[in-house]
Amino acid sequence: MKKSICAVLAILLCMTVFFAGCADNTTPGGVVDNSNAADAPVVNNSNAQSDIKIEEGESTVQNNLGTGVDLFIGGKYYLEGTIYSEGEAMPVAMATDGTNVQLTANISGISFGVLVLGDKTYAVLPKANTYTELSQMLINALGIEDSINVSEFQDIRNDQGDTDADITQYSVSINGDPGLCTIYTYDDTIVKLYSIGDKLIQVENYDLSGAMTMQIVVDSITSQIPSNQLTLKGIEEASVTSFIKAFMASISA
Repeated sequence: MKKSICAVLAILLCMTVFFAGCADNTTPGGVVDNSNAADAPVVNNSNAQSDIKIEEGESTVQNNLGTGVDLFIGGKYYLEGTIYSEGEAMPVAMATDGTNVQLTANISGISFGVLVLGDKTYAVLPKANTYTELSQMLINALGIEDSINVSEFQDIRNDQGDTDADITQYSVSINGDPGLCTIYTYDDTIVKLYSIGDKLIQVENYDLSGAMTMQIVVDSITSQIPSNQLTLKGIEEASVTSFIKAFMASISA
């Protein structure tokens, strides 16, 4: 099995740090000030975690993993859900074709996206229908240079060699319903996929010490990637200065 699943999860972690930084109105030198923003979906809580109740049962072996799990491990899908990481709960939409990745999050009412396309990474404002290349200059302007480096996105994306995983399975109870947990253990990470029949319910990522690094509650996952995902067609390119102005306008709107 290709290591693309690990690369996508690593990019998600990288993007979560990026989005959380953008939403942090206490960042010194940052341009973001959403202190008056209403209905902020980002939850600052060190214990933020999904409220799905899972109880582990006996070990099992099932060859039929269900459509949702097959799509996720296949690496070509469009997913909507909520990511929990580093004390943040963030509603997101994600598209990936196995090589490129696009993540769009709603931060304090602001729709903001990152697109890793080919050998470049872009920041996207869907509502303003504009984008700019994600450069260190933009990251500095957003005041999150201490949290992330633009090269991290491409470094992770390019590290997608073949890697074997040890696969184990357990029967589980998910909110009282019988389900399945399929665990992929790699040399540097552990991925748990929880499912009920064809529906993928939750994805969890752990380091080798057993500490959870990220959790994704899946609302929906489909093989049909929307035509406005993984592309820059129909979006207007902007300079960093113009992009920041559009970003600020979306905050004050």
